[in-house]
Amino acid sequence: MQNINILPYKRVIKTPFTENTQKNLYKNIQQIILLSIISFFIGRAVIFNSLLPFGIAFFATLLMYKKRYLLTGIGVWLGILTLPNVNSFKYLLVLILIFLLEGLLKVKPQNIIKTSFITFISLFSTGLIFSYIYGFLLFDIIMSLYESVTAMLMVFIFNHAVSFILNVNRKIVSNEELISLSIFIVLFILGMNHLNVWKFTLNGILGIFIILLASYIGGVGVGASIGTTMGLIGSLSFFQMPVSIGLFGFAGLLAGSLKKLHRIGVIIGFLTAIFIITFYVTSSVDMLVNPYDIVLASLMFAALPKKYIVKAEEIVKGNKNLNNRNYNEKLKEVVTDRLKEYSQVFEELSKSFKQVNEKVLDHKDISYLFEEIANKTCTQCVMYKTCWDKEFYNTYKSMFELIEHLERNSSIEDNKLYRKCIRFSELISTTKYYLGIYKISMQWRERLKDAKGLIATQLKGVADAISNMASDISMNVTFKDELEQMMMIELDKKGIPVEDVLIYDTGDGNVNVKIYKKVCFAKECDKKIAPIVSEIMGERYERKSRLCSIDHNGRCVLTLTKAESLQVLTGISRVSKSKNKISGDTYSFMDLEDGKYMAALSDGMGIGYKAAAESSTTISLLEKFIEAGFDKYLVIQTLNSILALRSAEEMFSTVDIMFLDKFTGETEFIKIGSCATFIKRGNEVEIIESSSLPIGILEDIEADIHERKLKDGDFVILVTDGVLECFEKDKEVEFSRLISEINTRNPQDMAEVLMKKCLELCNNTPKDDMTILVSKVWKKI
Repeated sequence: MQNINILPYKRVIKTPFTENTQKNLYKNIQQIILLSIISFFIGRAVIFNSLLPFGIAFFATLLMYKKRYLLTGIGVWLGILTLPNVNSFKYLLVLILIFLLEGLLKVKPQNIIKTSFITFISLFSTGLIFSYIYGFLLFDIIMSLYESVTAMLMVFIFNHAVSFILNVNRKIVSNEELISLSIFIVLFILGMNHLNVWKFTLNGILGIFIILLASYIGGVGVGASIGTTMGLIGSLSFFQMPVSIGLFGFAGLLAGSLKKLHRIGVIIGFLTAIFIITFYVTSSVDMLVNPYDIVLASLMFAALPKKYIVKAEEIVKGNKNLNNRNYNEKLKEVVTDRLKEYSQVFEELSKSFKQVNEKVLDHKDISYLFEEIANKTCTQCVMYKTCWDKEFYNTYKSMFELIEHLERNSSIEDNKLYRKCIRFSELISTTKYYLGIYKISMQWRERLKDAKGLIATQLKGVADAISNMASDISMNVTFKDELEQMMMIELDKKGIPVEDVLIYDTGDGNVNVKIYKKVCFAKECDKKIAPIVSEIMGERYERKSRLCSIDHNGRCVLTLTKAESLQVLTGISRVSKSKNKISGDTYSFMDLEDGKYMAALSDGMGIGYKAAAESSTTISLLEKFIEAGFDKYLVIQTLNSILALRSAEEMFSTVDIMFLDKFTGETEFIKIGSCATFIKRGNEVEIIESSSLPIGILEDIEADIHERKLKDGDFVILVTDGVLECFEKDKEVEFSRLISEINTRNPQDMAEVLMKKCLELCNNTPKDDMTILVSKVWKKI
């Protein structure tokens, strides 16, 4: 059975592997053949009748990318062999020397400077040797130097062109690549010089066709620039320089100006320019450009399928879009994200104050009311145990009915207690008395909800929030236009399609990178995109969140920020005192904006549900405020006001917060009524104590703030008072001694070991809810 299961699995894996291998082999052969043909014509591009730097530079650039492009050197040499009066053996030696030097020095695609120097040295040294053989003339040395420098510079130009040629699916081209492609095409056309078919010249036909196409796609600017480049380089072979530059530059200009008349307008503009310059130079109708070439090139341009023109337009206009980007939309998006965070804060505030809308008579308050009445009236009665022990349910129900009768001013004679209770008159008077007090208390509770102090505090909080919001909206956001262009181009080169790239600095020195692309299910983010971003930004960048967000257009938004030098791992251990396992302690730890990390611990008053609700509200509000970017000191004051006013009962919580800067290690400890914090470094333990009151007691609160700098290997231990209650004397000192004895590098293990030892000291019977939060700091590799 094992063989039967394995064999099909092997066949399924092997088949696509073989197909992919064959497909890649076929693609590589096609690519080498195409590049060899191009190399043939580039190799024929000659200047000053005898200098051939272009084919040499093109071969050196191709060889830099992949050594298998060695065969393109044959294409270059064959092109040189077709030219008269050229020493082909000299250039063969140059090609061999470049191949040997690039292989010996292990040149890679990013070693463009090294490749250019290899090209210069190979060509110049070979030129000197042949100059020496033929008499060592100064003119030959100068020409060799000129040829070598030209070839060295052409390596940089060909580098941009080759990167585009090797990836024909590219959709975005940089300015450098567009110019390099233009020069490359012109040199390719120059290599067709002296190749004629009947009355047609190949270089003339292709040159005119390129100018017409460029004028139609790019308009006046692109048409004139392509025409000027064509005339400048072409003049080195078949025209006088001023004539050729003026002729083709003006032809491209006039053709582009008539592009609104579609293809026929471009052709008419080109012909008009040719006639004007011809008549101006020759004072006759003798054409400076072969009329057969003009006719055939115009027909080819008119018959070119639209899909190829659209493809070319996407390349050129994609380049324009890099320079004309709508930063208003980007700024609006940044501000919108910030406003959404603020909305979450106020939504959390709304939820918090909704809890104030208590019922006038809920079960808990009624139970408290019945307890007071029973203590005052029934405890001395001989029927107490019968009523409140044996018949508790019936008595409780009858008390409910009695309250309802008194509330409705209805008859109480139908109540069971009226017929049964021997002290009913005293019971009814006591009930009326405590019910009156209870109703007055409820009225004050309702009035407290609408108190001017609460309104004033909330208005102050809203005013502060709006002030901070205004500061954020007016923040000095600087967009990195050049970096965005470079990023889009590099991602496009690597075959990663992106719709947009946003790189901006909000003024704090941290540059954020947002990449908008189609959803890829995290297949490209870490392995492909992050290294490219890091290389362009000059420092290591990483994903801000492990989960990519989706914007309103359904695009995946990948956010990358500068990688921090420190990282934090937090462990937690909790034990509840109450039997229902609800702990009154609440904790939180999270990564914040700009490389910050927060760990917080809150201990609500008492135990159980009530304490848990109080501490969880504190932590929840703290998280929302901090995430939205509120100043942490304003957050503390706002939290204190909210907790003090949200309920008429005495409710408070301790808060212990750690803010760590993961770039520098600078750490701020904010302690409000909390227990001591402990920092372990090696075997030494530092104690940070607090003397402030818990949050929610006083209207104004002063927090204890302590600053420290954490280093690689440090532990930070936050605890609630239930942990220290396990020690009899010198609680902080004894607990710090216990911390120093633990030898572990795992924060979770340390939290669990500390909890276990503390429970042993109190015989596994907690005196209060116990929580230990341990954060470990270490340096990123």
